Amino acid sequence: MQTIRRIGTAAALFAVAILFSGCDRSVVVETSKGPIGGLDLGDAKVFRGIPYATPPLGELRWRAPAPIPAWQETLDATEFGPACWQDNSAGNSVFLSNMLQGSGMPAHGQWLITQFSGFAETTMSEDCLTLNVTVPTDTTRSDQPLPVMFWIHGGGHQYGSGGGIYESPSLANQGVILVSINYRLGLYGFLAHPELANEDPNGSTGNYGTLDQIAALQWVRDNIERFGGDPDNVTIFGESAGGHSVGQLMASPLTRGLFHRAIAQSGSGFQQFQTTDQSLETISGFQAGRRLAGMMGVSGEQEILALRQLDTDALRPAAVSPELNSTFHPQVDGYVLPEPTALTFARGKQAGVPLMVGSNADEGSLLYYFGLSPVDGGPIIQPSDMNDWQQLLQTNFLDQAENVALQYPVDDAGDVVTNASTMMGDTWFGRHAYYMAERQRAIGAPAYLYFFERTPPSAEQTIGAGHAQELFPLFQSWLPFWPRDQRDDDLEQEMQRYWTRFARSGNPNQADLPQWPVFDPMKAEEMAFANERSYARNVLRKARYDAMRDQQSRREFVAGSILEAGAPE
Repeated sequence: MQTIRRIGTAAALFAVAILFSGCDRSVVVETSKGPIGGLDLGDAKVFRGIPYATPPLGELRWRAPAPIPAWQETLDATEFGPACWQDNSAGNSVFLSNMLQGSGMPAHGQWLITQFSGFAETTMSEDCLTLNVTVPTDTTRSDQPLPVMFWIHGGGHQYGSGGGIYESPSLANQGVILVSINYRLGLYGFLAHPELANEDPNGSTGNYGTLDQIAALQWVRDNIERFGGDPDNVTIFGESAGGHSVGQLMASPLTRGLFHRAIAQSGSGFQQFQTTDQSLETISGFQAGRRLAGMMGVSGEQEILALRQLDTDALRPAAVSPELNSTFHPQVDGYVLPEPTALTFARGKQAGVPLMVGSNADEGSLLYYFGLSPVDGGPIIQPSDMNDWQQLLQTNFLDQAENVALQYPVDDAGDVVTNASTMMGDTWFGRHAYYMAERQRAIGAPAYLYFFERTPPSAEQTIGAGHAQELFPLFQSWLPFWPRDQRDDDLEQEMQRYWTRFARSGNPNQADLPQWPVFDPMKAEEMAFANERSYARNVLRKARYDAMRDQQSRREFVAGSILEAGAPE
């Protein structure tokens, strides 16, 4: 078990579960497992690094999260727990560097942030299954329990943590309880292997990070009332891999009743069609697991036993190898995810909860240069000339290539790269948000679609409304020196109020904000968070999303055929 930092014995159990001390500003809550001691920061009460499962070490590596034992003395919940193990020397640092350079931020600001912000150094551990709770200053404004917003961080299922900027007292003070979580990442969160499936009572493997998310939701169900939250009004929300996780949790049969609304930001779960025994895009989960064993020099009938005995340093080369790390994502395992998420939504079997979903205008500006395919689900063809561009279209869109080409006019090589980057954002994020809203409406649940267009107000900026930029106003978490003006202050208020109103009622609208129409496939409207103002309009890129439907349908058909045929390992 994680070492418990003790700050004294709880004086008593109490109905509201929150006590204040004017001297040390400590805050104590009695959870289902024992008392925890957080902090009263003045603008919020915060509880950090709360364990929600037994540390997945030794024999618990690559197993479903186990319940954590109870404790008697007050657990110190004043510091964030370590991030789950990740390679913090690669993708996240490159992303940050490109974002800083492309924002138009002055050079000295870029240097200071990279040197002193803490982005480069992250405390990591396999002992990482913790969550954080932010409680608004005034919980007496309502005689009803507060809605709960459950945040799932992004990072490609490879990077990130739930601490730091996601604590956001400003968001909580809109009248919600904010929960952010850590979950296992990469190799530790999403390794599939036949031995792991055989030892699991449900035959599940490859979704340990997703099971962590579900365990954290169960913790919320069992404990959040003690913080003043309503366990019957929980909104899951996340960005990028967190947005994918939202879609996967909506698709999983294991989550029913654990949440009541959903917000998917730049992610849907529709992208990933990887199964344990076959994949449409890369090697299968089982193949990746066996390759890992081979890279580590273990073989035979007890490969997992041998792998569990290796420490993180020994596993690191395999965990970060280009050959394998792209395979460590949620898996269609027949239990946590019975089928690809897009297929679940197409068949109308997802959770019928109110949904808010959207993407950013320039998602590809920061992701395209990682060498990914410009077309979600397609082979990696990164075009540099007109011939490459035609090959990209023909390979991915077949008989619809001409229709898609009309949506991305290309006259020279410069246009090729620009349009390929834009297409990446549209195919990976924009169209999936649109399809997700359509499919939620098809089962009778309300859906609200947005499109974030705010660009850094600098003449030198080149990233546009890039991937993850909506997080700055939403969490009021601007980087120092980031270009901004009054419009950004307005966005903070608008987005925080829309998001928390949606969490409260399933409808983001309130009288003094622009009306956000519920998504109607016949009208196809979205809320635009634009440079000058926020307003409702017809979906800007609808023609593009419509032109790409056949490609998505083909992928779903093939995925369904594979599952029905029962593909061999």
